[in-house]
Amino acid sequence: MTEEILIYNTPCTEEIFTQIQQYEFKRIWKKNLAKNNKNLFAGTIILLFAIIFFITEDYGFAGLFGGYVIATYIYCFSYYSQYKKNKKNIQELIAREISNIKINSKDVIWEFNPTHFCFKNYKSEYKFIWQEITYCILDDKYLYITASSFMHFILDKANIDESNLNKTIAYLEKKSQFKEV
Repeated sequence: MTEEILIYNTPCTEEIFTQIQQYEFKRIWKKNLAKNNKNLFAGTIILLFAIIFFITEDYGFAGLFGGYVIATYIYCFSYYSQYKKNKKNIQELIAREISNIKINSKDVIWEFNPTHFCFKNYKSEYKFIWQEITYCILDDKYLYITASSFMHFILDKANIDESNLNKTIAYLEKKSQFKEV
């Protein structure tokens, strides 16, 4: 018996592309920003120790803790600066890509074949054998497929009907590995 080949055409629109890219950016930076906020909070606590040592005239420890606080604050603020710069860059990238989508408004083709996974959009086509594929479900809204640990494909569940989505998930369960992101 031959295995079923699943092929889907999903629209490539400005709204969908923007939504997916912004979601991915927030998801990637969320953990990093939380860690940075913890460092900022720890720096503030250590600042209190530096002030206490300064008041008790133990200038050696006050200087040590003060230096640590300055370094922590510089790191945290440079990190926020980097975040804002990257956020601006992603907005520019999205705007450029939207103009390309308007010019080349072809659907995205998803193919789940017994031997490989294939993704094709207006500018490229990718084929990966199943040993290179992992997947997960993000926020019950997206199907997140990773190929070769560096290529990411996001299928918005709203683009395919429930039965085809279930077939796709069953296919991925059989052929690839589930991995938490």
